[in-house]
Amino acid sequence: KEEPRRPGTRRTSAAEPRQKEKAQHPDLMAIKFLKPKKTAVADLHKIGITTVLVVPGRGIYSGQSVLLNVNGNKAAPMVIKTPVALHVNFTTARGTYPSSLMGTMAFLRQSFLDTEHYSSYKSQFAKSSRGLKRPEYNPFLEALSPYVVKKNPVFFNCANLEDIKRALGLIKEFKLNGFLTGSNEAWRVADLLIKNAKVPLLVSLNFKPPMTSIYVNQGEELKKKAEEEIYPANAANLHKKRLMFALTSQGLKKPSDIPKNVQKAIKAGLPKEEALKAMTIIPAKFLGVSSFLGSLEPGKIANIILTSGEIFDEKTRVERVFVDGISFEIKKPPKGEKPTKVNIAGKWSATVSSPMGELETILELEQDGNEISGSISSNMGKWEIIEGILSGNELALSIEATIMGETMDMTFSGTAENDSIEGTMAVMEWSMELKAKRIPEGEF
Repeated sequence: KEEPRRPGTRRTSAAEPRQKEKAQHPDLMAIKFLKPKKTAVADLHKIGITTVLVVPGRGIYSGQSVLLNVNGNKAAPMVIKTPVALHVNFTTARGTYPSSLMGTMAFLRQSFLDTEHYSSYKSQFAKSSRGLKRPEYNPFLEALSPYVVKKNPVFFNCANLEDIKRALGLIKEFKLNGFLTGSNEAWRVADLLIKNAKVPLLVSLNFKPPMTSIYVNQGEELKKKAEEEIYPANAANLHKKRLMFALTSQGLKKPSDIPKNVQKAIKAGLPKEEALKAMTIIPAKFLGVSSFLGSLEPGKIANIILTSGEIFDEKTRVERVFVDGISFEIKKPPKGEKPTKVNIAGKWSATVSSPMGELETILELEQDGNEISGSISSNMGKWEIIEGILSGNELALSIEATIMGETMDMTFSGTAENDSIEGTMAVMEWSMELKAKRIPEGEF
């Protein structure tokens, strides 16, 4: 017997769901795509981060996350828990359904309804198949079942206050084990959150106002004030309302932004001890790992950081971290070199311009402190970066290139920003201009 329909929705066959499943990926598992980079792990250690939640993909259903202890450069020994949660975004699909937020909400509701029906029909068939058609296997609905039916955690990414309202509505309607993440406009709906205090709240340290914010379209002065004063006070305002929350780096471009923005939140009124709880004890509780993570107690995993001073002071430096009891020393920048201001590890799309024309290339860079290594690939072959130094924003590379069977030495000197590299390459009497843009990739 089919469950009663909910008002305002259309029931579809569980074997033939209405959703365009290929556009969404609830079955995408972050653990399957983990390729930890030494430089990425080192960047986390430098700021005292020992445990991270890695979220895959994009889209309305972006997939299922994994919790890691960053204890080296191999994925398997890092895994603490997988999957942790299903991640949902209030976004739209390009060139296909749903192309509006109203469509996204309809899509989510319908997929939840289809999952309930699919699971119910499977259970009914398992008890007694007489007179029933065997349910057709559906990977999309199978991936949703643990979250819609068994009530495993569902993380709703809330880019603005309206997303918070949307998420709370879905959590209530389908009795989901829902979490609110992002939530950098949470203070604007604090009373609503108090009424829904059982829903865990993860607050982003990204203080850039969303495009829907009332502060964005009223001039640059107000927009700047929002980013520097109003949004950094989000956590402090929530604390004043006695709401429990964890802090998350969601939306930040690089790990080094985390301590900077925690300091901004503290300056805006968040007590230091509450900031520390929001990055240790509380997230461990939310993620169901507080029995062995989140605090220093006998019997718990030895994740420890040693610093030169108070943890959130601007001049404090992390000197050593222990992850799973494994010691990692944080090396000081070599004397005579400026500390690096950016992390340029990753893939870059570059154009090399010379009097003979333009050459499209791909840079694959690795970074270990100030040292840079990697390669440059083009239709002329693959060139190795045999030595590289990044001092502040100044980048210098020595390159070994093989051109038409002849090995040549090249040099590059220029500047590097978070998303761009520009400078001059020199080989023999020739000089060429290089301009590169970062190729976005999912990494922690």
